[in-house]
Amino acid sequence: MKTCVLKRACDIRIEETEIPKIEENEMLIRMRVCGMCNSELPDYIWGNDTGRILGHEPVGIVTAVGSKVKAFKPGDRVSGIFRSAFAEYTVSEEKLAAKVPENISDEEAIAEPWSCLISGIRRVDMQPDSTVAVIGCGFMGLGVITLMRLKGASKIIAVDIRKSSLRMALKLGADEVYTPDTVPDVYMLDEWRGNIFASGVSVVVEAAGNAAGLKLAERMVKPHGVLSVVGYHCDGRSREINMKMWNWKAITVINAHERRDEIQTDCLKEALGLIAEGRLPAAELLTHEFTMDNINEAFLAMRNKEDNYIKGFIRMGFQEV
Repeated sequence: MKTCVLKRACDIRIEETEIPKIEENEMLIRMRVCGMCNSELPDYIWGNDTGRILGHEPVGIVTAVGSKVKAFKPGDRVSGIFRSAFAEYTVSEEKLAAKVPENISDEEAIAEPWSCLISGIRRVDMQPDSTVAVIGCGFMGLGVITLMRLKGASKIIAVDIRKSSLRMALKLGADEVYTPDTVPDVYMLDEWRGNIFASGVSVVVEAAGNAAGLKLAERMVKPHGVLSVVGYHCDGRSREINMKMWNWKAITVINAHERRDEIQTDCLKEALGLIAEGRLPAAELLTHEFTMDNINEAFLAMRNKEDNYIKGFIRMGFQEV
């Protein structure tokens, strides 16, 4: 089978390897598509842990099952939180996979990123009339806007440096959009002034994944508000927070990342259901399609983020067992 192997910094090569063997609780998955995720960009750019097969937003077809697998059979189409998915075949434990509804396409079934968002938003204790600010309107931020609208937010404010992202934010339900330098003063609170509860936003979601986005988020959240950190901050660069401001604002901080497999799989199943019902704009947010042969181009497109880029995915080749 063909696999996409990280050889060195910014260099993935196609290699021929053996189709993996499965254990009794595992399934062999013939990959169809896999989403591109910013969390793997540092590994790609710096060449961390060479020899790896990246890819963790998979959709594929079950081709073989172990003796203890009960919920799936060959021919089932699955999404899940299994890994090493930039390959023609990969392996998943039964508990990490979910069946894909028949009425959605392979690419719409890239549900792993949606599962991350659903997990984080479940943990936001939000009143139905709350105002929500979303800082960073790439795929994850735009997904937050959609899910916060479903959760009942009364007003959604979107902030991004790209005008194309702000246009999409409006389309998906944002009420107001701003570039970082144009956010109105009423949504900012840097110091104690008069009635401190008259300024700021009750729920702020940081989805930019950089220091500037995090700094803006701490300025926008109001006293006793919620700051949910969706952005990926594991790129090796330091982040500085104003702990004095976090203290006197008495904010609740949520690390929106999910590390419990059973919870994330449950969230993934919820996501697939919402996509099948047409309540999540899964196809609309996939803007760039690539093949295994041009996977390096896919990583560079994700890194450079041209004005119309939201999310890319890889469509796999096939090899029969």
